[in-house]
Amino acid sequence: MVIGSERRAQRRNRRSIDDLDAAGRARLQRLVQSSRLVVMPTSEVISLVESRFAPGTVAVAVRCTDGLGLDQTIAVSEVLAARGYEVTPHLTARQTRTSRYLDEILRRLARRAIDRVFVIRGRAGQPGSFPTTRQLLEAIRQHPDAPTVVGIAGYPEGFGDLDREHLAGLLLDLASHATYVSTAVSLSPERVLRWIAEMRVRGLEVPIEVGLPGVVRMDELRQQAAGTPYSRRRGTEWYDPTQFVAQLAGLPAVDRLDIDGLRLETSNQIEPTAVWRQEIYDLANQARTGRS
Repeated sequence: MVIGSERRAQRRNRRSIDDLDAAGRARLQRLVQSSRLVVMPTSEVISLVESRFAPGTVAVAVRCTDGLGLDQTIAVSEVLAARGYEVTPHLTARQTRTSRYLDEILRRLARRAIDRVFVIRGRAGQPGSFPTTRQLLEAIRQHPDAPTVVGIAGYPEGFGDLDREHLAGLLLDLASHATYVSTAVSLSPERVLRWIAEMRVRGLEVPIEVGLPGVVRMDELRQQAAGTPYSRRRGTEWYDPTQFVAQLAGLPAVDRLDIDGLRLETSNQIEPTAVWRQEIYDLANQARTGRS
């Protein structure tokens, strides 16, 4: 039963890629090749990354979790960078307790030549010196060891009870201190593209990377996506991102909206996401060169 459903899914995936024209397949390869894997800073994640990817073959972003904290995020990022990986640590404003602590973090990152970060407000901890994302961004920008590439979050699916107009205005304000936007996880490429097009019209100019799940267990996805439409999805054990990326690659608007790549949330399911990434890239290449 499971094998049969897997085969049907594989056939659907191949058809969705075969149906792309040459431009769509080239777009798909570019998106997959430039994808960034988001990992949790657990004790075993370094060996998981090393077991599947040689240094220089994949970009990695390291989350900051409520339980493990910012110190663990920085420590894991330092080790991965020292071993040759391109790393983007997440920095959360509410866990950056003091200006002195921020100074220590930025100096540590600079020593490891980590020049790309992703800044969010975060939920855990009492507000210290940086209760808001904006305050942390401003402090980073003024620091002598400020990284060159600084990202902020965008929310195509909305965020809590905040009104869309308010969210859009907040993002445009924060974007003056950032060099890219990374969208929160979505399962709808059409909704993501509509949101990006709307934000471009409003004046957002920095590159945008699109967030979606990698090959992850649906129970983990539901936990992470509590309160969103896709947190209620049922009927499958694993989420397969193929349909999302194939639909995205099939939309010519991707070329003019300055979409910088994909951001794949792995929940540390690195092996299945790595296998999927290679298979999709190879399928796009075979479809382009092997069809009459």
